[in-house]
Parts: sequence; C-alpha cells; structure tokens
Amino acid sequence: MNQMAPILKKITKSTTTIIFTWALSFTSPTFATRSLDFTIHQEYTSTRALGMGNAFTAVVDDHSALFYNPAALARRTDGHMHFFLRGGIDNKYLPLSKEIETATNKHTESEKIDAMTQLVQSKYGENYYFRVPTIGASWVRPNWGIAFIPADLSIDIGVHQQIGPTLNVNGYLDSTLAYSYARNLNLFGKRNLFSVGATVKAIHRINVNQAILAAELATDSKVFDTKDANEGMTVDMDLGTLFTPYVGNKAFIKPTLALVGRNLLDYGFTTNFHFIDEKSGKPSKLQRRFDVGTKFDFPHFWVFDPRISADLRDIGHENWTWKKGYHLGAELSWKMFSWWNGYWTGGINQGYWTAGLGARMAIFQLDVCSFGEEVGTQSTPKESRRYMVEMSFDF
Repeated sequence: MNQMAPILKKITKSTTTIIFTWALSFTSPTFATRSLDFTIHQEYTSTRALGMGNAFTAVVDDHSALFYNPAALARRTDGHMHFFLRGGIDNKYLPLSKEIETATNKHTESEKIDAMTQLVQSKYGENYYFRVPTIGASWVRPNWGIAFIPADLSIDIGVHQQIGPTLNVNGYLDSTLAYSYARNLNLFGKRNLFSVGATVKAIHRINVNQAILAAELATDSKVFDTKDANEGMTVDMDLGTLFTPYVGNKAFIKPTLALVGRNLLDYGFTTNFHFIDEKSGKPSKLQRRFDVGTKFDFPHFWVFDPRISADLRDIGHENWTWKKGYHLGAELSWKMFSWWNGYWTGGINQGYWTAGLGARMAIFQLDVCSFGEEVGTQSTPKESRRYMVEMSFDF
C-alpha cells in the first residue's frame, strides 16, 4: 500500500479506475498473458438469493427482480426504494495480500524472486475472492422498475503452474443502469397467472484478465498498468416469464415456474470511451444464457411463510457444467410487524452448501450469507467458500 500515492497521482481520469487500481494493488504489477478462468461471472448477485443457493428465478419478489426475473414486477402491489452497500470476501484474500507484501519487502531482487516463487508455489490450486464495493439503488413499482449500480467490483485470483508459478487475476468493475417493465397476460385462462417482463440494461465494464508470473510480481515496481485493462460499454436485454397454475385455495403446495433469457443480444462491448487508456481493448462478451426455475410455496403458519426452490442456471455459458448449473434453496420468511420482518435461508449452490439470514427493522435491512462457488473444472472440482454482507435502507 505504500506504493498507492504515486499510482493515484497518475490515474485521475475517473473514480472507478481509482477503486479498481486500489483493489488490484494487492495482486498485480505487469500482466503477460490471458489468465485461466473456470468460473461463471455474475453481473449482479443478491445476498438473499445466494443464501438460498441462488435458486431464485421463480422466487424473486423484491428489488432484485430487475436482474433475476423482470416478470416478477407484474405481481408487485406496492412501491419499494432500495439503497444498498454490499461486500463479499473469502477468508484467504487478506492473508494473501499480507504475504505478498512481506515477500516484496525483501532486501535484494534475488531474495524477492525466491520469496515470491516459494509463496506462489505454496498456493497451487488455491482461489481467492474479493467483491467490494457494490453500491447501488433501485426503485420498483407495480409493473416496472429502475436500478443504478455505479460501482460493482469483483476479483477472482487462481494460482496455477503454467509456464511458471502464476497468479491468474480476473477483475471486473461494472457500472450498470437498468430499466424493467412487466405485465400479466391472459394466455392460459383467467385462473392461471402468467407474467412476462423485460429488462434493458447498459453496462460499462473495466476488466483485467491476465496471468502474472511470480518473478514479475516480485520485481516490477508498477502496481497496476492501465494499458493492460480492457474497457467498454454495451446495451443488452433480459426476458423473463413466470407461470403459476391454479391449484385451488386449499392446495397444500402452490408451484410457480420460471424461464429467463439473459444477455440475449450479446453483441459485445462495442463502445469504448477510453477512460483508463487510449489503447485499451474490449472486454469479453457477457455471454447469452438461460435460467429455468421453480418454487413451491407451503401454507402460512404463525408468522412464517416457507418455500423451496430449484434452478438450472447459466445454460449456454462457456464454463457451464451440470454441477455449476444446478441450484437448490429453501427459505423460511417471518413477519412480526410491518416494520419488523426477516428470513432464514439455506441451499446448495453449484454443489456446495449455502446459508443466510436477513432482518429488517423500520427502514434498515441487514443481509448476510455464506456460500460455496465452484472454481474448478468438471474433472478437478474446487470449492471457494465465500461470505457476503449487505446493508440497505428501504422505503
């Protein structure tokens, strides 16, 4: 961090670049080649959804409908304003940054290289995650909603043996503006409820996807070189549907089905404002993908509303496998008063357990969760255990 002062003086074109540089200062000097990446990056995540295994396509009944399934906005009966600050991390990211700093503080260049090489070699197969900050606001009403997320920074680091001991850094800094509209349609009879909705979103992305050799990490004085980042803006569209068949008022289980297509245009980041560098390249495409989901609502008892859900998500992504695609969840929401309510959640995300809870008192909401993410391949699976906290004001 003692290198930050001169870096921040050099990079003054935008506050988003400063945030991105600060985060990468723990990890990367000069990048040489494109990094390995076996993950499925999500442009937007919900803390509540991750707590229930991210099986949320048919469940979504809050502000996150804009990004999970806009059709749900057709079923809203009131308005909701949501201002939030969210952060996620694993328990290994900060210790890694301290170990890197210790290695780079050696006296001679050869000592630095030896220390860094040994450090990276000792971390083979490990993955590190950092998603701070995510800042944004949304306003949803019956049939429509709008959201603005000015900064959503996420970094994944994988350690592999390639042409040498290597850190693979995949960093995204997104700014997103989205608008959604939805309606209920009478296509399957008056008793069956069918909803359809669309989200149009503009995303500006700064992206680094590079592999860093241990020797470079030890000897290069540049914390971050803007010419190694990609930048661009794109406009894309999501389409979603919800179908709730009529099963009678006395039915014990009430099902809902969902189908969502995300990033349907997927023509890439064609507009480059060159905020970070005049020669910056284009980020990779968002990738067109499809989500299929279902939920089952159970009868209300005392102050509780239970439900279970199952999704098959991200079908069509280049890193998709059956394991990375399936999601299972359960939620037990409760409501003591209109100003005091919350939920408990649990589930399976990409084969790994998840758990979460949330509580709202008056206008303040706190959500926390722990979830596992698959960062390996189909033949060599690897769990990354992650934790997320979200604080928000809701009106």
